[in-house]
Amino acid sequence: MAYFSTNDFISKVRSKDLARPNRFEVFIRSPNGRYGNGGDRDISLLCEEAAIPGLVMTYSPVKYGHWTENRLSGVEYFGDNAQMTFIVDSDWDARGYFESWMNESVDPVSKEVTWYDGMVGEITIIALDRRDNIVGEWTLADAFPRLLSLTPLSHSGGEAPVRVNVSFAYRHWYSYALNDDRSSLGKFLNIRTGSLKERIKGGIQDGVTNLVGDTLNRIF
Repeated sequence: MAYFSTNDFISKVRSKDLARPNRFEVFIRSPNGRYGNGGDRDISLLCEEAAIPGLVMTYSPVKYGHWTENRLSGVEYFGDNAQMTFIVDSDWDARGYFESWMNESVDPVSKEVTWYDGMVGEITIIALDRRDNIVGEWTLADAFPRLLSLTPLSHSGGEAPVRVNVSFAYRHWYSYALNDDRSSLGKFLNIRTGSLKERIKGGIQDGVTNLVGDTLNRIF
């Protein structure tokens, strides 16, 4: 007899819901935060596709007598291949943002490389539920764009917006679970325990409750 039943799955989904791939936000913090007209905020808003980073455990075969067993030797963060897609606005600021970042990292004429702190930024990928509450967060540390792909144009492309693909490299990544107060971004935005809308709603409910309580105390 099966260990799980269909009702177990239905109960799980009803109680916790499922993660949705289109419920996410991306926050990019460049080295100086001023590329393009709108800077980091506008570029983050135009991110259409992103990916939560992965891990790979490196291992080596070790021979024990007649047996060969695998033993872990390290961990890698896929730090050379974080791909994202951005919608390009009519002023082409989305592409110009990354061109400026890369040109300031390495001079396109002299090929002189800038200081490390002047080329790396931080990228945070936030997963949301269907009420815009934060349910997961992953941050790519010391990230920089390493590949700005060709941007195709075509008269047969219709009215679809132009998109630009960018590959980032980064040193490592770290994640924060729900309600983890260590998140610097969560502290800054003050939305670690839920969305702004939910907090306002909770504040209104608390205010109404307090008002009703004070009124009843005056009457009785």
